[in-house]
Amino acid sequence: MTQSWVEPFYRKQFEWMNQDMDMKDAYNELAQEVKEQVGNAFSEMLDIGAGRGDMAKALAEQDIEMTTLELVPELVEFARERSNGMVTSYCGDFYKFELPEVFDVVSYFDGFGIGSDEDQLRLLNRIRKWMKEDGCALIDIYQPRYWQQVDGQEMTVHAARRVYQYDEEEHRMLDSWWHADHPEEKVTQSLRCYSLEEISELCEQAGLRIVGIFPGGAMDFEEWRYHDKVPLHECLSYRVKVKKIV
Repeated sequence: MTQSWVEPFYRKQFEWMNQDMDMKDAYNELAQEVKEQVGNAFSEMLDIGAGRGDMAKALAEQDIEMTTLELVPELVEFARERSNGMVTSYCGDFYKFELPEVFDVVSYFDGFGIGSDEDQLRLLNRIRKWMKEDGCALIDIYQPRYWQQVDGQEMTVHAARRVYQYDEEEHRMLDSWWHADHPEEKVTQSLRCYSLEEISELCEQAGLRIVGIFPGGAMDFEEWRYHDKVPLHECLSYRVKVKKIV
């Protein structure tokens, strides 16, 4: 089930970030990267946890028929207004919402790990159901070693302050945000981090097999510089490509 922190966190994050930033070029590059990771021609894609819809819009502009599923109404409305009808946007809970079709590709970028291992397994089973028989899914997984190393790191993001923490017992990254003028409004994101071995086992329980691994980037806080690509054991998160076990 969806955790109580989820909707307030993503709503506040959206409220405190600058919505006027022009990220079109960056998302066009990321969309091209997604197409390369899929590795074959495809026409229909579902993006869950789509946020502001930037990735979906970029892929739609590259001739992919995009559908999104997002929990927070404000984010869905923002995405709808910006997509100019190019994206089919649904507002709903991943664990309850019934989609009327299946897709060549299902994606969950930057957000997997809400709730318990059992919740993740349920979601993976739903993702499997939304995939065509020969389709695939791309899922971003938070890498525990990175989050252990950045525990306690603070920073400023637009109108908000932010601190990273790591829960060693539960293997969860904790990402807390608050407005400098209203520290009492702190909201925290809590996501389960998985080693490659752990997520492989969980995927197999859902009838999915990892067929591709794509390490992401990492922030070097000593140099205050973001590195786009780093080795798997150093990255903030990595992306897995999964297919159905036949």
